[in-house]
Amino acid sequence: MYKMMPDFYEVLKVSETANFEEIKGSYKQLILQCHPDKLQQHDVADPNRRIVGEEERRSQNLSDFNAINEAWNTLKDPIKRKHYDAELLQAKFQAHNNIYAHITASDMRSIQVEGSEDRGEADGDADADKETGTVWSYAYDCRCGGQYLLDGAGDLDESPGQSGLVASDAIVECSECSLVIIVKQSPTMSE
Repeated sequence: MYKMMPDFYEVLKVSETANFEEIKGSYKQLILQCHPDKLQQHDVADPNRRIVGEEERRSQNLSDFNAINEAWNTLKDPIKRKHYDAELLQAKFQAHNNIYAHITASDMRSIQVEGSEDRGEADGDADADKETGTVWSYAYDCRCGGQYLLDGAGDLDESPGQSGLVASDAIVECSECSLVIIVKQSPTMSE
């Protein structure tokens, strides 16, 4: 059976969308709770504190301390974090084995979606602040009757096939069930 890799976000008690400052704050708080020097100071201050299971507690605190440091060293570096996130996502999908298909972007059909873009001006006329246009999205049918939808990249007036749909492999969720597809990079895009 496939072994799940450690979830550094759980170790640091932050969400996967946490920014650097949130991760740093949580790291500082957690590391103070199980730092070996701080725990040794408590033992010196209260020598009667020795109880049954003290070695197990020390061992667990050292293990927690090392896990927190490993998580921090990975998540503080944007490049390491990006690689870790990709590995974590891949590990989750391999562990759950909910992949319906491996396809290429050319296996998906292009569909037009009428979209509007909000200009964000606050002058009271909501209709004047929006621009409508056609956005190309790409769909693949799921066995449950739902669809896997992948938004097209590029300008609003772009026609299908003119831009790179998938710059690298993408995992796309079904709109109705828990299955996913892996959209592989098209062979023409890898050049």
